Amino acid sequence: MASNEGRIRQRAYEIWEREGRPQGEDLKHWLQAFQEIAASAETDAQSAKKPRSRKAAATDAPAKPKGATKAKGGAQSVPTTTQPSKPTKASGSVTRH
Repeated sequence: MASNEGRIRQRAYEIWEREGRPQGEDLKHWLQAFQEIAASAETDAQSAKKPRSRKAAATDAPAKPKGATKAKGGAQSVPTTTQPSKPTKASGSVTRH
């Protein structure tokens, strides 16, 4: 934590000035500055460890072929109808629609 000592010292000084330079509260200001610096260091460490978002990961991945896409719900889309058979000739008076 020695590397943060300068930052803590500067922050404690800023707190001391903000409070009107009161005498005898140096330890209070030092501890407050220490807590602020420690909290910001912890936040920085946590943000560095966060995994990339899904969107960022998706843009980095190679493109999938069109046929390999999935439908909503996780199921792969598969045609459920079959091709209609060739029309047959209707007998005399029957009309097909």
